[in-house]
Amino acid sequence: MLDIVIIGGGPAGISTALHLQAVAPHLRVAVVEKARYPRDKICAGGIGARAFRLFERIGVAIDCPCVPIDAVALRITNHEIVVDVPQCGAVVRRLLFDHALANVAIARGIDLRQGCAVEGLVIGHAITIQTSQGSLQTRAVVGADGVAGVTRRLAGFSRPTLRAQVVELDTEGTSHDLPRDTVVFDFVERSLRGYAWDFPTLVDGEPLMCRGVYVLHDGEDRPTNETRTQLAHYLAARGLDIARYKVKQFAEQGFTPGAAISKPRVLLVGEAAGIDIATGEGIGQAIEYGAIAGPYLASALARDDLGFADWRQAVDRHHLGWQMAIRYACYDNFYSARRGSIENMMPKLGKLLRVGIQDFAGLPLDKLAIAHGAGQFLAAYATRHRSA
Repeated sequence: MLDIVIIGGGPAGISTALHLQAVAPHLRVAVVEKARYPRDKICAGGIGARAFRLFERIGVAIDCPCVPIDAVALRITNHEIVVDVPQCGAVVRRLLFDHALANVAIARGIDLRQGCAVEGLVIGHAITIQTSQGSLQTRAVVGADGVAGVTRRLAGFSRPTLRAQVVELDTEGTSHDLPRDTVVFDFVERSLRGYAWDFPTLVDGEPLMCRGVYVLHDGEDRPTNETRTQLAHYLAARGLDIARYKVKQFAEQGFTPGAAISKPRVLLVGEAAGIDIATGEGIGQAIEYGAIAGPYLASALARDDLGFADWRQAVDRHHLGWQMAIRYACYDNFYSARRGSIENMMPKLGKLLRVGIQDFAGLPLDKLAIAHGAGQFLAAYATRHRSA
């Protein structure tokens, strides 16, 4: 009988295993991953430095190639806003990052079972998991297998309502690109409910640009060919022909306030639970889910209280919860009739944007800077209100 089985060996699953081991090394924990490393994952690869700081607290360093990020640029109608925050994050290739993270877990003695696909889940006084390598008995399960993972389906969670589609590819650089220590979020196309991006990346050691389009929608999936067409237009404006590149596409699930992310003996982390809907940021948040889940699970197992009824509240009370709630509110307001007014205000909100990126980097937030940022927002809002 295992204490915990974690389904999914990506950043959320491995982070949960490492943080659980850090506080309760005596527990019997297994991570099951249907693929074998190195396995690729379609992802732009941006990670806020907050995630690396969380790992540093438990003595974990991830050794893989990356492009350090020192600035974030936002493009909106008639404006390009660049906020410099040195070492605020990095861009990685998931093929290499996930493999390096898995190797850390293995080196620390975590039971990581590769090529082990989950085929069935029977929940009773304990849980029986049917896998391609036989059955497992466990006291509880952590679903860390993403938006399309088997845990949500087999455990009877409802289909997520806030979803996004992503189409991306890797190209050479162009004269339009900003310096390679800058990630770009482009909101210029007003008809796009989402954004285009340019992230510097390394592919087999070669400096390239990962470019893509992130399209938001509620409920039913948007036709993928529409998203691809929008990316084609974005590339053409930069002298790039989409037909020359390998196009990759995937779906993401956004955080929905109040949505169920646990059932008796089952809790969800990472994208299975929901990530930032406004930007699609997922890797850093997956790692932060694990940092919350480790101590939470250790306490629940010690008390033999595996109903997990307060897992939603535990996330909401944490930095991760209020960060995603704020970004959800930003998403809800930006993609509304107020978008034009908000875009007109943004060039005047430099201090507030800096606070957001410092939070992304995991830096201590200066209360005075927050107050100044809030003051900028109120002043800009009042100016817009008077002019209206």
